[in-house]
Amino acid sequence: MTLALGLAAVLALASPPGQLPYATYCASCHGADLRGTSNGPSLRNAGAASVDFELVTGRMPAAVPWIEVGHRGQQLPDATIKAIEAYIASVAPGGTPIPVVTAGGDVANGREVYVENCRHCHGVDADGASVGGAEWAPSLHRTSITQVAEAIRAGPGQMPRFGARQLDDRALRDVATYVFALDRREATPRVPVARDNPVPEGLFGWLAIGALALAAYAFARH
Repeated sequence: MTLALGLAAVLALASPPGQLPYATYCASCHGADLRGTSNGPSLRNAGAASVDFELVTGRMPAAVPWIEVGHRGQQLPDATIKAIEAYIASVAPGGTPIPVVTAGGDVANGREVYVENCRHCHGVDADGASVGGAEWAPSLHRTSITQVAEAIRAGPGQMPRFGARQLDDRALRDVATYVFALDRREATPRVPVARDNPVPEGLFGWLAIGALALAAYAFARH
């Protein structure tokens, strides 16, 4: 037993940094060679932005293979996450790097960028909404600036990727600053159907049709 423990310790020390946490938390789904398995996609060319976003938001490690739960919160310590990211980058470099974004962007311009590119899925107040097909655009509240920027550049799930040609670094900083600023404002009560996303708009339409039908029926009876 002592010899086995000693050999395990030697192997752990001889392994590249991050290999052990990767094997512990990631390899069963993404494969020892990062090429993916029937339980998870390849991480080759995934990029640090995508890997960091999935780990920091708690989507990974997945509770169930192929199922990402975005509201779980960070599952692993920061040091473990950084070690896994470094190991993946050493085995399969490339992909989108983690954007370097700080607060202090133009909030007004950020709002315009958000309205044009984000509100249709995430809602006017960034509360999240259904985008159809059992998919859900999550709330952006209590989201860090870096996570917003990573999501924009990496395009997790059904979200499209916005490269520098679609949103340059200035626009990226502005919209990330705007989203981050949402949590520092006083909440303004809103009528749920007034939110700008597909499900409330459809609900409002059905309510309007129902009201018209009732009005027509009442008129016909008189």
